[in-house]
Amino acid sequence: MSFGLLDRYLWRHLRGLFLFGVAIFTLFLMVNHLFFLARLVLQEGATFLVALELLIYRLPYFLAFSFPMAMLLASLMAISRLSDGQEITAMRTAGISLARIACSVAIVGAMVTVATLVFNESIVPPAEDRYELAFARVVGRETRSVDRVLFREEQDGIESVYFVRRYVGAEAQMEGIVVNQFEGGKLRRVIDATRARYVDGRWEFENGTMYLFSGGTTVETRFTRLDVGLRRTPREIGIPQKPTSDMSVRELRAYIRLLQRNGENVTRYLVEMHSKIAVPASSLLFAILAVPLGLRPHRSGPSVGLGLTILVLVGYYILISITLTLGQSGRLPPIAAAWLPNLTLAGAAWLLVRRVDR
Repeated sequence: MSFGLLDRYLWRHLRGLFLFGVAIFTLFLMVNHLFFLARLVLQEGATFLVALELLIYRLPYFLAFSFPMAMLLASLMAISRLSDGQEITAMRTAGISLARIACSVAIVGAMVTVATLVFNESIVPPAEDRYELAFARVVGRETRSVDRVLFREEQDGIESVYFVRRYVGAEAQMEGIVVNQFEGGKLRRVIDATRARYVDGRWEFENGTMYLFSGGTTVETRFTRLDVGLRRTPREIGIPQKPTSDMSVRELRAYIRLLQRNGENVTRYLVEMHSKIAVPASSLLFAILAVPLGLRPHRSGPSVGLGLTILVLVGYYILISITLTLGQSGRLPPIAAAWLPNLTLAGAAWLLVRRVDR
């Protein structure tokens, strides 16, 4: 069996199990939200179509969490099946090391890691924004005054991320606005305005500066009034601030820069930003760790693979919740707080692969 054929053979086993894992874990994660939507229909008078709309907008959020879990389950069950059928033994007898088998599984884990990062950056944030807007329409939240509002809009290929230091609902006015505008994933414009007023159905930005970045140069333009093309109404801007867990890495990075300019402590946001990269990266480590775990001397079935998966996941998320808490309190550096659980996984995977491969 050539290495190319080996890879395709392993990947074929992983593919179906991964999709099965995504479906199972997504359903587990959605259970509480399904009950919440049911109460929304029965108690708040929302229609079934509105509840379905909310479910569709929230689905990407759950999918992103299920990808690493599904990778662990798929790897464990695939290796267990091959081990029970003596196929792993045949591969090793043919001179294929366990490390080589783990490398093939790790390639899939790396692909899932990249896919999760892209999913979290490009799909989850806009879906969460639409969810908040749709939910506000259902419950009829009143516009109010709030601090540190963060939201995003996309129009004609331009992605705009808005930071508002204070929104005064009674006057339909924003104060201390910073707008980062991206085209093709690159920052093209930054607009910094003292205030913005809602006049005749549109927002007028007042007394600010626009920075245009092009070809390595920066053009600075001051303005008295500027129409940025913001489509949100005052009521929609008054929606409560979304938590940092719903922000993308790009949004968090821009938010951190804004807070740093104001001299505020950004430790908890740095921890959150690094964790948004570390958690998807666990897919790669889960894939490697599953190879030696799947070789245990038992006639494994789906229940055993699922049990091992839950055990590893519980341990990992307990550890990461502890380190993130220590990081947010300043007892651990942000990078260490986010990546220490992954380093623990990597060390355990390396030791187990070496031990079993002897």
